[in-house]
Amino acid sequence: MANSSSAYDFRLFETQTAAAPAPQEPVRKKKSNVIRLNEKQLRRSYRHNAHALRMVLNLCVVLMIVGAIGAVVFSQVQLTELTDQINTVTNDLAEQESLAIQLEMQAASKMNTDEIEAYARETLGMEKVSEGQTTYISLQQEDAGTVVQENTAPNIFTQIWESILSIFS
Repeated sequence: MANSSSAYDFRLFETQTAAAPAPQEPVRKKKSNVIRLNEKQLRRSYRHNAHALRMVLNLCVVLMIVGAIGAVVFSQVQLTELTDQINTVTNDLAEQESLAIQLEMQAASKMNTDEIEAYARETLGMEKVSEGQTTYISLQQEDAGTVVQENTAPNIFTQIWESILSIFS
């Protein structure tokens, strides 16, 4: 299919007469693509070769920058994860403290002293202490203790050491 925006050349369909040839455009000379440079311009246009040391230094600088950026990103990720863990543990702690308070209040409500006395009296058959239930014990003998000590005579090394100490004192 032809492009609709292109123009049609209907001269191809006309009958051609050999009488008058179509005018031709003058032949243009092609320009040379060669550029002539003098010695000074030639030296200026040389491409400077990259030095190996400079390339290594540039690579090291780039690696250090990438490493620093990576370390910052890694530390931020760790900080975010630790913050999330701290928040989770803090929420768990608050829930456990709330549960502990609820359980303490339930235990306190069940441990009313009047209810305890009623349970002991009615269910267990217990009574309050009366004077007849108390028995006092008195001892006539005093406690005595004896210390048993071994008869230890100093050994020969202790005697020598004591004699040396007595010389210097």
